[in-house]
Parts: sequence; C-alpha cells; structure tokens
Amino acid sequence: MACFKWLQRFRQSRGYGVHSPFAFELIQKVLSSRAHYYAFDEIADHLSANHPHVPLNKPYHHLSFRLVRHFNAMKILEINSGRGVNTLYLLSPDSRIHCTCVEARSEMVTEANELTAIKGSQRTILPALPREERFDAIFLHLDVEPLPTLDSLIQLSHEETFWVIDRVNATRSKQYWRNIVNDERIGTTFDMKEIGITFLRHINGKKHYLI
Repeated sequence: MACFKWLQRFRQSRGYGVHSPFAFELIQKVLSSRAHYYAFDEIADHLSANHPHVPLNKPYHHLSFRLVRHFNAMKILEINSGRGVNTLYLLSPDSRIHCTCVEARSEMVTEANELTAIKGSQRTILPALPREERFDAIFLHLDVEPLPTLDSLIQLSHEETFWVIDRVNATRSKQYWRNIVNDERIGTTFDMKEIGITFLRHINGKKHYLI
C-alpha cells in the first residue's frame, strides 16, 4: 500500500493520470511550480532585518502566495495565524487583498501586530471565527485546538472558495483531514503530504489527488 501511494503521488505530482484540465493546470502551474517572485525576497529581507529569530516555512509560504495569486483571492481567512509570517505572503500578491486573521493566543497577537505592521491596513486580527461572512480562501493551521468544525468552514465559504490546511500529516490531524476528503460536500482535494488543499466546487465529480 505504501509503495502504491508513493507511485501514485510521484505520477500525479507530474500530471500523469490526471484527466481533469483544472487539476492538471493547478498541478503544473501552481502546486509543482518553482517560480520565484520578488515578494519572496522582500518579505525575507524584512524578516531578516526586523525579526531575525522568527522561523520560516518557505515551501508553505511560497505555495500560499502562489495559490492566492493564481485564483485572485481578495478576501482571505487565516485561522490560527500565529505570529503572522504566512499572513505577509497571503497579502503580498495584491494591495487590495484583505486577510482576517483568527488568533486567540494573546502573545501571538502581540507579535503579529508588530510583524505585520507594514501590511496593517490589509489585515484584521480577531480572537474567534467571524460570523455571516464568506471568504475566497481559508488557510487553516492545525497546530492549535480546538479546530473549527467542517460545517463552520463551509458556512464561511462560497462555491469557489478553496481551503489550504497545514500539517494534515500530524498524528492528531489525520482524521480531521480524512473527514474533509471523504465529505460529499467537498469537490476536489489535493494531498501534498503536509499540506491539504480543498475545493468545494465539484468539477467532473469528486476527486482526490496525491501530490
């Protein structure tokens, strides 16, 4: 089984056996892309100069940027946003983007306010999930509990919303991710080992890809 999954992941990450034009384009142009943008250097320089001890997860940050840019997401929700490092990447593709950050830990909010001050007009930090709003993209970090219910995520979404879920391979997160993949309300999912990407819209039926 492990060998089969490895082979499937290897093939699909290169587009082999992927018959959906939507999925094929996303894999080729975004998920497997190594394109470098000037914003990556700007953010890295800012953090190096002002917050040198803040850890980076460049593959995740760069993927976040590319997804927001590719789908032109303007209204973003980031749950468990922490220090706000990834928030900088979410806001950088376009000055019109606004990100609502949900972070309940007061020490993290203090750091995030300082770290993201250069993008202050583009972000709002809340202690709990907003109500009666719809977002173009939802980014969820699975490192803090309690986690939002699947129903609450769907209520915050519209038909074209995509979700990006970090750390889906952690022991306590696997069932959470499995529930999302198996839910009939979900259209297409991509499993990138540590990161899960979800699209609510059903495109040629329900699909799950290993990348």
